[in-house]
Amino acid sequence: RAGDEWMEEVKNDIWNLARKLEMLQTTSVLITENGRNRYSLPTDFSSDLSAIILDGGTTGIAQTGSASSLTLAASDSASEKEMLGKELVITVGTGKGSYAQITAFNTTTKVATVKPNFTTTPVTGDEYMVVTSYKRLTQYPVNDYDSITNQTSTGVPSYFFPTGDSDYKEIILYPVPYRDSAKPWGLKLRYYANLMTLDLSSTLLATLYRRWRNVFEEGVYAKALRDLDDNRQLVAQKTYEASLRAMIFKEQYGADISNMRMTAKR
Repeated sequence: RAGDEWMEEVKNDIWNLARKLEMLQTTSVLITENGRNRYSLPTDFSSDLSAIILDGGTTGIAQTGSASSLTLAASDSASEKEMLGKELVITVGTGKGSYAQITAFNTTTKVATVKPNFTTTPVTGDEYMVVTSYKRLTQYPVNDYDSITNQTSTGVPSYFFPTGDSDYKEIILYPVPYRDSAKPWGLKLRYYANLMTLDLSSTLLATLYRRWRNVFEEGVYAKALRDLDDNRQLVAQKTYEASLRAMIFKEQYGADISNMRMTAKR
């Protein structure tokens, strides 16, 4: 019952007390399409932080790919210096939406080594874009979108409007994405993940188990004693609640010393 029931109860306790914890921050990249302005949000989406349009002039078709590298088109003439540090986004194909930073580039073999690994391994024929331009979109409530008289205006998006739907919510982009070349943009979302929708076997949840191990252990122990009607449950529950509060305080975004502003000495 620990995995199927009590671990879920502990997740629910955490979620009810705090939904914007630093460890729940994550990113995802959507790929735009000409003429389409409504996009479903990731299945683990909870709340927005930012949305950024990714663009770049270097695009092509991959010769081959792996979890940690992509072999760019043979015609690519960029130098290693021009490639290092750039983000590489898969725009079409098996790895669509995967992105990572280029940490090494071989100008002879055209192999771009990336970190971290692509979330979905790209394959031969996948199309890519090397990101050189970032444009942060301005967020407005969806009722402001309803007041736009020309909702079919096209171009580079400048605004986004979160809205509900039947499952994981959507965002509406404005203007409607469109450019003559038909090359897509990447749309990077930085957001808080929904703890309650994370799969028990997911990488993020495995990390949370390790980082918050004492909270999960004490929570499961307290809930097991509760079901056994054991008189040790009250003490165990107080210990668990104290650990839970301490963990949440530590994990609140911006609660570490690195976010404190320093006053320069004159």
